[in-house]
Amino acid sequence: MRTRMSSWPVLASAVLFALLGIFGPAVAQAATTEPDTPEIWMCHREMHKLLEDPEAWSYVREHLDGIQLYIGQLQRYSPEVLEGLATMAAEADLQVSVECGGTLDFGPMDESNGAWSAETELRNFKNYSDVGGRIDFLNLDGPIRRLLYPTGDREGFDDYAACAEQLVIYMQAVREVYPEIRFFLLTNFPNWGYRGDVSYHARGPERQDWGDYHAVLEAVLPVIQAAGMPLVALSIDNPYEYARGTYTSATLEDPTAIDWAARIDRLQADAGAAGLEVNMIINSEHGGGASDAAFHDETLAYLDWYLE
Repeated sequence: MRTRMSSWPVLASAVLFALLGIFGPAVAQAATTEPDTPEIWMCHREMHKLLEDPEAWSYVREHLDGIQLYIGQLQRYSPEVLEGLATMAAEADLQVSVECGGTLDFGPMDESNGAWSAETELRNFKNYSDVGGRIDFLNLDGPIRRLLYPTGDREGFDDYAACAEQLVIYMQAVREVYPEIRFFLLTNFPNWGYRGDVSYHARGPERQDWGDYHAVLEAVLPVIQAAGMPLVALSIDNPYEYARGTYTSATLEDPTAIDWAARIDRLQADAGAAGLEVNMIINSEHGGGASDAAFHDETLAYLDWYLE
């Protein structure tokens, strides 16, 4: 898995440290083996600010393995800023991931969604590649959930495998333009149940909010793998407060009564058994909304807690 040194200085307020933890080798026994050399990647809500004073974060940059851009940044940043980010990543030898939607929830809810979504997002990827930027990975943020629960008063898909088929169409379309791109599948884990357990807010008839994510993986992974698409890792977004049960639940009187860490551990083990690496996102909902110092302290505390 990927980890980081506790002596790093605080960066600007919108910094999100993403512990993209690679458990390997990516084979069935991966979950029970010692992790490979850790890697650290970084996200930033205002990535352009890193270009303003490169020396202010030189120590951090030297200890990073990659950065993650958001697709909205590729859409709104000027070509000059995007070129600066591309140059910075190349000179620092940083891998680049883009967090995006994959199958989009504001697109058509039929068999055309995958192609339509790819066409929509490829326009933004092109903004970066046109100025010399290289994209190594796409971190697909909830593409199955987006098809199950689309925006607006519309009916979504009701079959996980059908969702996976649209996601494969999206992946194939992206790879036709960028054949070197590989994929991560990102889940906002607290909003799902797992292996029959409740979600964090325990809403709905099954008390699992969006559903059982284990059932999603069982249905979706075989479709993606049969198509030969390079899905290499599962990204887990499970903020510190949710991992420890200290965030207020919509229905659970005492969230600490549930072992949320064990749930994360089961998900990681299942990902390893399916041949996937694991990216653990280290973030804090409270810290991110409070201050630079709170985010710094709480993400470091999360990292220590997670490693223990």
